[in-house]
Amino acid sequence: MTGILEVLTQNILPIFLVAGLGFWLRRSLKLDTKVLSSVVFTAFSPCLVFSSLVNTRLPAGELLQMSLFSLLAILAMGVVAFVTSRLLRLSRMSTVVLLMTVMFVNGGNYGLTLNQLRYGDEGLSRSIVYFVVSTVLVYTVGVFIASAGRSDWRESLRRLLRVPAVYAVAAALLVYFAGISVPSPLMKGVEVAAAGAVPAMLIVLGMQMANLENLSALRFSSLASFLRLVIGPLVALLVANLVGLQGLNRATSIIEASMPTAVITTVLATEFDVDPPLVTSIVVLSTLLSPITLAATIQLMGL
Repeated sequence: MTGILEVLTQNILPIFLVAGLGFWLRRSLKLDTKVLSSVVFTAFSPCLVFSSLVNTRLPAGELLQMSLFSLLAILAMGVVAFVTSRLLRLSRMSTVVLLMTVMFVNGGNYGLTLNQLRYGDEGLSRSIVYFVVSTVLVYTVGVFIASAGRSDWRESLRRLLRVPAVYAVAAALLVYFAGISVPSPLMKGVEVAAAGAVPAMLIVLGMQMANLENLSALRFSSLASFLRLVIGPLVALLVANLVGLQGLNRATSIIEASMPTAVITTVLATEFDVDPPLVTSIVVLSTLLSPITLAATIQLMGL
């Protein structure tokens, strides 16, 4: 119990305190969430991704191993959600909602921050791998699921090509594998912007939570949250053992895969009319429950 309380107070509470500031700013001052979110999405996040990947000392083999873990963990949760929907004989729309909310996690503003608080910059640079893979899958597989097959591959590709972080990944991999030296002023500028990414992400998280007020269909939301917060870490542990992750790579990857439902799913649900109130309720419930499940996951799995 002492270990769980320590994780809650030292690693998770600071996240919610900063997010609480964002919540207050949105509710009290009515600040526009979209503006700050766009700044994070188009500027801070790509800089964080680029600087973290370029400065990482991980061997290429470990990067590929962690990327494989991320891909398998996300797809495995998709299988869990689909099998659950078949067993419960859910409707097509409910199946789509379950897939979206169980597969995709808040690995950015929440997951990156938790790993940085717990493991420092080494933890942050490793957790970036899951964040990047998840981002790519959200804008490809996620778009396809949300559209329930109505959107063709061209539209998915167009959406992916509008994600700045994708270009940051491509540039970072080129620099990493080709051994290119980035000019010092440019690299320092990128690192300054990257340093603002995590706090800005937490402010956005709080502001987004202030916009999410519905807790409809509590029974379904509880099911999705259970799969995301309880089954998710167990699946992540199995996948980590399967691909042979060890040490800090294992810990940060499992924590990323144990996060609550991604806020971006509400955007997809709204755009494709996939029961937005229900998706929103799952995001809210899973986020509110996540401090307990994450603390328990970290403690019980020895992360």
